[in-house]
Amino acid sequence: MSLQSTIQEQILQRLSKVGVAARQAVEAALVGQHRSIHRGLSVEFAGHRPYQPGDDLRRLDWIVYARTDRYDVRQYEEETRLRSTIVLDASGSMGYGSGVDNHGESRITKLDYARWLAGALGFMMLRQSDAVGLAICDTEVRKHLPPASTMGHLLTMLEHLEQREPGGETSLAVVLESLAQRLKRRGLVVLITDAFDDAERLLMALRYLRHRKQDVRIFQIVDPQEEKFALAGMIEFIGMEDEPRLRLDADRVRAYYQQALREHRQKLAEGCHAIGVQLETLRTDEDLALGLARILSASDGPTTGARV
Repeated sequence: MSLQSTIQEQILQRLSKVGVAARQAVEAALVGQHRSIHRGLSVEFAGHRPYQPGDDLRRLDWIVYARTDRYDVRQYEEETRLRSTIVLDASGSMGYGSGVDNHGESRITKLDYARWLAGALGFMMLRQSDAVGLAICDTEVRKHLPPASTMGHLLTMLEHLEQREPGGETSLAVVLESLAQRLKRRGLVVLITDAFDDAERLLMALRYLRHRKQDVRIFQIVDPQEEKFALAGMIEFIGMEDEPRLRLDADRVRAYYQQALREHRQKLAEGCHAIGVQLETLRTDEDLALGLARILSASDGPTTGARV
Protein backbone atom coordinates (compact mmCIF):
# COMPACT_ATOMS: atom_id res chain seq x y z
CA MET A 1 0.00 0.00 0.00
CA SER A 2 1.36 3.43 -0.95
CA LEU A 3 2.04 6.10 1.63
CA GLN A 4 -0.86 8.18 0.31
CA SER A 5 -3.32 5.27 0.57
CA THR A 6 -2.12 4.35 4.05
CA ILE A 7 -2.57 7.91 5.31
CA GLN A 8 -6.00 8.36 3.75
CA GLU A 9 -7.43 4.96 4.72
CA GLN A 10 -5.73 4.19 8.03
CA ILE A 11 -5.54 7.68 9.52
CA LEU A 12 -7.68 10.38 7.92
CA GLN A 13 -10.78 8.30 7.24
CA ARG A 14 -10.69 6.87 10.74
CA LEU A 15 -9.98 10.27 12.27
CA SER A 16 -13.04 11.63 10.43
CA LYS A 17 -15.23 9.25 12.47
CA VAL A 18 -14.34 11.05 15.68
CA GLY A 19 -17.18 13.25 16.96
CA VAL A 20 -17.62 16.61 15.24
CA ALA A 21 -16.55 18.60 18.30
CA ALA A 22 -13.34 16.60 18.69
CA ARG A 23 -12.59 16.84 14.97
CA GLN A 24 -13.04 20.62 15.00
CA ALA A 25 -10.76 20.82 18.04
CA VAL A 26 -8.11 18.82 16.16
CA GLU A 27 -8.12 21.24 13.23
CA ALA A 28 -8.24 24.33 15.45
CA ALA A 29 -5.33 23.10 17.58
CA LEU A 30 -3.28 22.32 14.48
CA VAL A 31 -3.56 25.68 12.78
CA GLY A 32 -4.19 27.92 15.79
CA GLN A 33 -5.32 31.50 15.38
CA HIS A 34 -3.89 32.95 12.19
CA ARG A 35 -6.12 35.94 11.58
CA SER A 36 -4.34 39.26 12.01
CA ILE A 37 -5.18 42.89 11.50
CA HIS A 38 -3.05 44.78 8.98
CA ARG A 39 -3.39 48.49 8.31
CA GLY A 40 -3.49 48.22 4.56
CA LEU A 41 -5.71 47.33 1.64
CA SER A 42 -7.19 43.84 1.77
CA VAL A 43 -10.44 41.98 1.20
CA GLU A 44 -12.62 42.28 4.33
CA PHE A 45 -13.91 45.61 5.61
CA ALA A 46 -13.29 46.00 9.35
CA GLY A 47 -14.54 49.52 10.16
CA HIS A 48 -13.39 53.15 10.34
CA ARG A 49 -11.00 55.24 12.38
CA PRO A 50 -10.27 58.99 12.35
CA TYR A 51 -7.83 60.25 9.73
CA GLN A 52 -4.27 60.84 10.97
CA PRO A 53 -1.54 62.87 9.24
CA GLY A 54 0.40 60.58 6.92
CA ASP A 55 -2.51 58.25 6.11
CA ASP A 56 -3.01 57.32 2.47
CA LEU A 57 -5.67 59.66 1.09
CA ARG A 58 -6.99 56.86 -1.10
CA ARG A 59 -8.26 55.18 2.04
CA LEU A 60 -10.45 58.11 3.07
CA ASP A 61 -14.14 57.22 3.00
CA TRP A 62 -15.62 60.13 1.03
CA ILE A 63 -19.16 58.85 1.47
CA VAL A 64 -18.82 59.16 5.23
CA TYR A 65 -17.32 62.65 4.75
CA ALA A 66 -20.27 63.73 2.59
CA ARG A 67 -22.70 62.64 5.27
CA THR A 68 -20.87 63.72 8.44
CA ASP A 69 -18.05 66.13 7.47
CA ARG A 70 -15.66 63.69 9.22
CA TYR A 71 -12.43 62.46 7.71
CA ASP A 72 -12.58 58.73 8.41
CA VAL A 73 -10.19 56.10 7.07
CA ARG A 74 -11.38 52.67 5.96
CA GLN A 75 -9.73 49.74 7.72
CA TYR A 76 -9.55 46.20 6.41
CA GLU A 77 -9.00 42.83 7.94
CA GLU A 78 -6.56 40.53 6.22
CA GLU A 79 -6.82 36.82 6.73
CA THR A 80 -3.33 35.35 6.56
CA ARG A 81 -2.74 31.72 5.70
CA LEU A 82 -0.62 29.65 7.99
CA ARG A 83 2.78 28.81 6.56
CA SER A 84 4.09 25.65 8.13
CA THR A 85 7.20 23.56 7.65
CA ILE A 86 7.30 19.92 8.69
CA VAL A 87 10.84 18.93 9.70
CA LEU A 88 11.38 15.17 9.51
CA ASP A 89 14.34 13.63 11.32
CA ALA A 90 15.56 10.82 9.01
CA SER A 91 18.77 10.02 10.91
CA GLY A 92 19.90 6.47 11.56
CA SER A 93 18.20 6.09 14.94
CA MET A 94 14.81 6.68 13.28
CA GLY A 95 15.29 3.36 11.49
CA TYR A 96 14.78 1.40 14.71
CA GLY A 97 11.59 -0.61 15.07
CA SER A 98 10.43 -3.37 17.38
CA GLY A 99 6.80 -3.64 16.28
CA VAL A 100 4.78 -4.92 13.33
CA ASP A 101 2.44 -3.17 10.93
CA ASN A 102 -1.36 -3.46 10.87
CA HIS A 103 -1.09 -6.72 8.89
CA GLY A 104 1.41 -8.26 11.29
CA GLU A 105 3.93 -8.64 8.49
CA SER A 106 6.83 -6.28 9.05
CA ARG A 107 8.54 -4.13 11.62
CA ILE A 108 7.27 -0.59 12.14
CA THR A 109 10.20 1.76 12.42
CA LYS A 110 10.07 5.19 13.97
CA LEU A 111 10.62 6.63 10.49
CA ASP A 112 7.61 4.70 9.14
CA TYR A 113 5.45 6.18 11.88
CA ALA A 114 6.95 9.63 11.33
CA ARG A 115 6.18 9.41 7.59
CA TRP A 116 2.53 8.65 8.32
CA LEU A 117 2.33 11.50 10.82
CA ALA A 118 3.99 14.00 8.47
CA GLY A 119 1.70 13.03 5.61
CA ALA A 120 -1.43 13.19 7.76
CA LEU A 121 -0.52 16.64 9.06
CA GLY A 122 0.16 17.77 5.50
CA PHE A 123 -3.30 16.66 4.35
CA MET A 124 -4.95 18.32 7.36
CA MET A 125 -3.15 21.61 6.77
CA LEU A 126 -4.00 21.59 3.07
CA ARG A 127 -7.65 20.98 3.92
CA GLN A 128 -7.48 24.21 5.91
CA SER A 129 -6.16 25.97 2.76
CA ASP A 130 -2.84 26.54 4.54
CA ALA A 131 0.61 26.27 3.00
CA VAL A 132 2.82 23.38 4.11
CA GLY A 133 6.47 22.64 3.37
CA LEU A 134 8.89 19.84 4.15
CA ALA A 135 12.48 19.58 5.34
CA ILE A 136 14.08 16.12 5.60
CA CYS A 137 17.26 16.06 7.65
CA ASP A 138 19.94 14.23 9.62
CA THR A 139 23.11 16.29 10.16
CA GLU A 140 21.86 18.77 7.56
CA VAL A 141 18.79 19.48 5.48
CA ARG A 142 18.79 16.84 2.73
CA LYS A 143 15.58 17.96 1.03
CA HIS A 144 13.70 21.21 1.41
CA LEU A 145 10.34 22.03 -0.17
CA PRO A 146 9.14 25.56 0.68
CA PRO A 147 5.51 25.87 1.82
CA ALA A 148 2.77 25.73 -0.80
CA SER A 149 -0.95 25.00 -0.68
CA THR A 150 -1.64 22.83 -3.75
CA MET A 151 -2.42 19.13 -3.95
CA GLY A 152 0.38 18.66 -6.46
CA HIS A 153 2.85 20.06 -3.94
CA LEU A 154 1.54 17.72 -1.24
CA LEU A 155 1.88 14.71 -3.54
CA THR A 156 5.49 15.70 -4.17
CA MET A 157 6.02 15.85 -0.40
CA LEU A 158 4.57 12.35 -0.03
CA GLU A 159 6.86 11.07 -2.75
CA HIS A 160 9.94 12.37 -0.96
CA LEU A 161 8.68 11.02 2.38
CA GLU A 162 8.13 7.58 0.88
CA GLN A 163 11.53 7.43 -0.80
CA ARG A 164 13.61 8.58 2.14
CA GLU A 165 15.57 5.90 3.98
CA PRO A 166 17.04 6.41 7.48
CA GLY A 167 20.75 7.02 7.73
CA GLY A 168 23.45 9.29 9.09
CA GLU A 169 24.04 10.82 12.48
CA THR A 170 21.76 13.31 14.22
CA SER A 171 22.41 17.03 14.48
CA LEU A 172 19.06 18.71 14.95
CA ALA A 173 20.51 21.93 16.35
CA VAL A 174 22.53 22.60 13.18
CA VAL A 175 19.53 21.75 11.01
CA LEU A 176 17.09 24.01 12.87
CA GLU A 177 19.51 26.94 12.93
CA SER A 178 20.04 26.58 9.19
CA LEU A 179 16.33 26.28 8.55
CA ALA A 180 15.56 29.36 10.66
CA GLN A 181 17.63 31.43 8.23
CA ARG A 182 15.47 30.25 5.34
CA LEU A 183 12.14 31.05 7.00
CA LYS A 184 11.62 34.70 6.19
CA ARG A 185 7.98 34.89 7.29
CA ARG A 186 6.36 34.04 10.58
CA GLY A 187 4.90 30.54 10.63
CA LEU A 188 4.76 27.14 12.27
CA VAL A 189 7.58 24.59 12.46
CA VAL A 190 6.57 21.00 13.22
CA LEU A 191 9.54 18.85 14.21
CA ILE A 192 9.04 15.07 14.03
CA THR A 193 11.92 13.26 15.69
CA ASP A 194 12.95 10.76 18.35
CA ALA A 195 14.90 13.63 19.94
CA PHE A 196 17.97 11.47 20.50
CA ASP A 197 20.30 14.43 20.39
CA ASP A 198 22.10 16.73 22.80
CA ALA A 199 19.26 18.36 24.74
CA GLU A 200 21.09 21.62 25.49
CA ARG A 201 22.06 22.25 21.87
CA LEU A 202 18.58 21.32 20.66
CA LEU A 203 16.96 23.72 23.13
CA MET A 204 19.28 26.52 22.02
CA ALA A 205 18.21 25.98 18.42
CA LEU A 206 14.56 25.97 19.45
CA ARG A 207 15.07 29.28 21.27
CA TYR A 208 16.54 30.70 18.07
CA LEU A 209 13.49 29.58 16.09
CA ARG A 210 11.22 31.24 18.64
CA HIS A 211 13.37 34.38 18.43
CA ARG A 212 12.77 34.30 14.66
CA LYS A 213 9.01 34.49 15.36
CA GLN A 214 8.30 30.83 14.59
CA ASP A 215 5.75 28.81 16.52
CA VAL A 216 7.20 25.36 17.18
CA ARG A 217 5.57 22.01 17.86
CA ILE A 218 7.55 18.81 18.47
CA PHE A 219 6.21 15.29 18.02
CA GLN A 220 8.63 12.91 19.72
CA ILE A 221 8.38 9.41 18.24
CA VAL A 222 9.26 6.63 20.70
CA ASP A 223 9.50 2.88 20.21
CA PRO A 224 8.07 1.04 23.25
CA GLN A 225 11.21 -1.11 23.49
CA GLU A 226 13.24 2.06 24.04
CA GLU A 227 11.19 2.78 27.15
CA LYS A 228 10.82 -0.73 28.54
CA PHE A 229 14.30 -2.02 27.70
CA ALA A 230 12.82 -5.51 27.96
CA LEU A 231 16.08 -7.30 27.22
CA ALA A 232 17.84 -9.93 29.28
CA GLY A 233 21.29 -11.46 29.50
CA MET A 234 24.31 -10.63 27.39
CA ILE A 235 23.30 -8.57 24.38
CA GLU A 236 25.34 -7.13 21.56
CA PHE A 237 24.15 -3.60 20.80
CA ILE A 238 24.71 -2.31 17.26
CA GLY A 239 24.78 1.47 16.84
CA MET A 240 22.55 2.89 14.10
CA GLU A 241 24.59 6.06 13.68
CA ASP A 242 28.10 4.61 13.31
CA GLU A 243 28.60 3.96 17.04
CA PRO A 244 30.82 0.99 17.95
CA ARG A 245 29.27 -2.35 18.86
CA LEU A 246 28.87 -3.01 22.56
CA ARG A 247 28.35 -6.34 24.31
CA LEU A 248 26.65 -5.72 27.65
CA ASP A 249 24.66 -7.44 30.34
CA ALA A 250 21.20 -5.97 29.75
CA ASP A 251 20.04 -6.74 33.28
CA ARG A 252 22.92 -4.77 34.81
CA VAL A 253 22.63 -1.68 32.59
CA ARG A 254 18.82 -1.45 32.50
CA ALA A 255 18.48 0.84 35.53
CA TYR A 256 21.25 3.18 34.32
CA TYR A 257 19.72 3.36 30.85
CA GLN A 258 16.22 4.10 32.10
CA GLN A 259 17.52 6.77 34.47
CA ALA A 260 19.46 8.47 31.67
CA LEU A 261 16.39 8.33 29.42
CA ARG A 262 14.18 9.88 32.11
CA GLU A 263 16.65 12.69 32.73
CA HIS A 264 16.99 13.42 29.01
CA ARG A 265 13.23 13.57 28.48
CA GLN A 266 12.66 15.66 31.60
CA LYS A 267 15.32 18.16 30.55
CA LEU A 268 13.81 18.45 27.10
CA ALA A 269 10.26 18.77 28.42
CA GLU A 270 11.16 21.46 30.96
CA GLY A 271 13.23 23.38 28.42
CA CYS A 272 10.45 23.32 25.82
CA HIS A 273 7.88 24.47 28.37
CA ALA A 274 10.11 27.38 29.37
CA ILE A 275 10.36 28.75 25.82
CA GLY A 276 6.78 28.08 24.72
CA VAL A 277 7.40 25.03 22.53
CA GLN A 278 4.76 22.30 22.56
CA LEU A 279 6.24 18.83 23.02
CA GLU A 280 4.12 15.72 22.54
CA THR A 281 5.06 12.04 22.59
CA LEU A 282 3.72 9.34 20.29
CA ARG A 283 4.64 5.65 20.64
CA THR A 284 4.88 3.53 17.54
CA ASP A 285 2.49 0.97 19.06
CA GLU A 286 -0.20 3.67 19.44
CA ASP A 287 -2.93 3.98 16.82
CA LEU A 288 -1.92 7.16 15.00
CA ALA A 289 -5.48 8.32 14.33
CA LEU A 290 -6.33 8.01 18.03
CA GLY A 291 -3.00 9.54 18.97
CA LEU A 292 -3.67 12.62 16.85
CA ALA A 293 -7.16 12.98 18.32
CA ARG A 294 -5.73 12.62 21.83
CA ILE A 295 -2.98 15.18 21.36
CA LEU A 296 -4.53 17.81 19.13
CA SER A 297 -7.88 17.97 20.88
CA ALA A 298 -6.42 17.83 24.39
CA SER A 299 -7.42 21.44 25.05
CA ASP A 300 -11.05 20.45 24.67
CA GLY A 301 -10.80 17.50 27.02
CA PRO A 302 -9.92 13.83 26.63
CA THR A 303 -11.03 11.92 23.56
CA THR A 304 -10.90 8.47 25.08
CA GLY A 305 -14.62 8.14 24.50
CA ALA A 306 -14.33 8.77 20.79
CA ARG A 307 -14.77 5.73 18.59
CA VAL A 308 -12.47 5.47 15.59
